[in-house]
Amino acid sequence: MEIRLWGTRGSVPAPGPHTLEFGGNTTCVEILLQSGRRIVIDAGTGIRNLGNHLKAQGASVRFHLLLTHNHWDHLLGLPFFDPIYWEDTEILIDGWPLAFQALSRVFDDRTGDGFFPVAFDQLKAQITFINRVARGPLVLEDVHIEALSVNHPQGCLGFRLREGDHTLVFITDNELGQEGGRPFGDFVEFARNCDLLIHDAQYLPEEMPEHRGWGHSTYEEAVRLAAEAGVKRLLLTHHDPGRSDTEVRDIVRKARQLVMGRKDAPKIDAAREGASYYLPEVVSVPSRQALFP
Repeated sequence: MEIRLWGTRGSVPAPGPHTLEFGGNTTCVEILLQSGRRIVIDAGTGIRNLGNHLKAQGASVRFHLLLTHNHWDHLLGLPFFDPIYWEDTEILIDGWPLAFQALSRVFDDRTGDGFFPVAFDQLKAQITFINRVARGPLVLEDVHIEALSVNHPQGCLGFRLREGDHTLVFITDNELGQEGGRPFGDFVEFARNCDLLIHDAQYLPEEMPEHRGWGHSTYEEAVRLAAEAGVKRLLLTHHDPGRSDTEVRDIVRKARQLVMGRKDAPKIDAAREGASYYLPEVVSVPSRQALFP
């Protein structure tokens, strides 16, 4: 299983000289299975660069698009994803049930209040909403996909993908400490013993009183989850749009200190736009910076 990160920023794109290392595009993750099948999680602005990559390959495009939820920072890249304008593109959409409706509303809805000059029904690609994974496990060849509803306003799903003996868990936009929400123990079981956990860590602990109920976690909460679940590696993601590369590096340093000296502690880093990871081992990252030292 190869995991490529095309967007790691939260809430709104944040391009500029201070976000070059960890990226300014919003959430988009590409997963290439051993069979060659492609799965994409979310259609944030990072999906535009994925489209450019696929265009350069020159082959027809077919993949499953798993949508975590219906907030715009996870959807607004799709109108700029070139393959949706190709007749030989096929996209099967699954995930949070209301996300497909929200996705279609990003385009012109022909009622005078659309948000893009092209209407959804004018797209040339074959786009189908299958609505499966929210109701039970989805099996694609040798990959088993489960979904879990998480703590976020208007709802959101996390995903667990298992291929052979190796597992990826992706949970964005989740408030682990939400009072009255899904209990922490449920997330521990969902992430149990996974090879790689990619989890929301948008806020600092001292920022939470002002943002409680907004549906995001701190790096302390994400590290606690990884440690209690026996996770091998943790990537902190959904970086706050106001967070510079220097500040993200500081978060990583503090997160690593929380598990220093602990037996079987998870290896921790921050999600980097443009990075590729292979399960079971991390093989490469374009920035050439060492991951999980």
